[in-house]
Amino acid sequence: MTKDAINPERKYFNFRGGLPSWQMAAAPASIPAPGPATHPKLITDTTLRDGAQDPCFAIFPNETKLKYFDLLHELDNGTGTIESIEVFIYQKRDLWTLEKLLERGYDYPRVTTWTRATPKDIRELVKVSAGRIKETGMLASSSDHHIFDRLGFRSKEEAAERYLAPILTACENDITPRIHLEDATRADVEGFVIPFIHRVMAETGGRCHFRICDTLGAGIPDPMADLPFGIPRLVSRLYESTGTELEFHGHDDFGNATANSMAALRYGCKRANVTFAGFGERTGNAALEQVLANYIREYGNPGLKIEVLADITRLIGLEVAPVPEQQPIIGGRIYTTQAGLHQTGVQRQTEAPGGLIYLPFDPTMLGRHNEIMHRIGSLSGIDGIISVLNRYRASGEGDHVFSQTSRLVKYVYDRVHEAYDGCYDTEQGCYLGYRTTFFEPEELARLVVEYELQHRRSSAD
Repeated sequence: MTKDAINPERKYFNFRGGLPSWQMAAAPASIPAPGPATHPKLITDTTLRDGAQDPCFAIFPNETKLKYFDLLHELDNGTGTIESIEVFIYQKRDLWTLEKLLERGYDYPRVTTWTRATPKDIRELVKVSAGRIKETGMLASSSDHHIFDRLGFRSKEEAAERYLAPILTACENDITPRIHLEDATRADVEGFVIPFIHRVMAETGGRCHFRICDTLGAGIPDPMADLPFGIPRLVSRLYESTGTELEFHGHDDFGNATANSMAALRYGCKRANVTFAGFGERTGNAALEQVLANYIREYGNPGLKIEVLADITRLIGLEVAPVPEQQPIIGGRIYTTQAGLHQTGVQRQTEAPGGLIYLPFDPTMLGRHNEIMHRIGSLSGIDGIISVLNRYRASGEGDHVFSQTSRLVKYVYDRVHEAYDGCYDTEQGCYLGYRTTFFEPEELARLVVEYELQHRRSSAD
C-alpha cells in the first residue's frame, strides 16, 4: 500500500459499551525537532462554537459573545498567542454576531468560522462574510464509526472524495481550510488519516491545516500509549508522516483534556483548541484557563494579561452559566481551606522564607484580590477561626484582635466542635443533632459576644 492508498477494510474500536482499553508500545513516541510547522505554540478558542453547545445552558447570549471576544482580545494583549476564535454562520443571531465581531477589527484573536463540509456552505460563507473570513473549519469525520455507521458512506474512498470537494471550494475562494479530523482517536490512522492528509496537501498545495479531534476524550497523554489513543504517538506520527501544521481539540470525558492538549503541543501540534471553563458537549473541552496556565509553566508567558481571566469568569458567571466553585484556576473557592492543618499552613505562608505553603500560586497574579481563604467546618482548627474572626473585624465589625493565646478563641473553637459532635442516642444507635453546614463569620461573631457576656457575668459575681 502506498502512502496515499486508503485501506478499504473497516477498522472499528468497539468495546461494547465498556471503558476503552489501550495498549503500550515498545518505545515512547518521539518529539519532533522544532520548525515553522510546530512553532510558535498557539491557542485557538472555540468557546462561541463548541463551548456554546454545552448542555448546561440553552443559549450563549449574543451580546455576551461580543464581551467575551473583547476580553479574549485583552487577555491576548497583542501577543497573537490566542490566535483565533470560531463561530457558526447558520442562524440570524450567528450572522449578527459574526458581523459585530468583524467590525471590531482586532488582529488577534482572528475571527474564523465553522461550516458544514459542503461546497454550498463554503459559497454561503463567502457571501455572508463578504470575503472577510480567511479561515473556516469543516468536518472530515475520520473513524469508521462515523464514515460508515453515522454518515453511511459506502467506502472510505467515497468519504475522502466527499470531504475534498468543500476543501477545494474554500481554496478557490481564498479561504484556508481547517480540516477537523473528527474522532481521530478511533480512526484507522495508517489506512485513512495519513493517506487523506497526503491527498489534501497534494490537491491544495499545502494550503490547509488539520485539527486532530479527540471527540470522545478517550486519548491518553502517556508517550508509551500506542495508536490510536496515545496522543503523543498520534500527533508525532501524523507530523512525521505529513509535515503539516496540526492542531489538537480535546474533550474531557476521562479528565485528560488539559494533559492531552499539552502533550499534543509537545509532540508536534502547533495549536491547542480550547473553551473557557471547559464548556462543551458532555464533559466539555480542554479549558482555556488550564491550558494557558500550563502553557506559561512550560513555555513562559509571552505577554498574556492573565489577570483578565478574573473578568471573564465574572462575565460568564453572570450572563451564561455558573462557573463551578472548584474549577481549577478560576473557581470561586480554589484558594479556600477547611482543614485545620491547611489553615495553619496558609496563615504562616505570608511570612514564610520559603514562600507559599498551601497555595500553588498567588491569587493576585490572576486578578484575584482579598480572597476568602478559610471556611469553618467540622475539620477546622483555631488558626482558621482566628483568620475568619480577624477578617470579620477588619470589615468594620468589632474591635478585637484575635490570637491563639486568647481564651475567647478557645471558647469559639469548643462551641464549633460541640455543634458538629451532636450526641449519640443509645436507643436509636446513631448520632443525632449534629450540625451539617459551615459556620458563617456572623455566627462566629455571635459566639464572641456570647463569651463576653458570660465573662462579664462571672466577673460581676
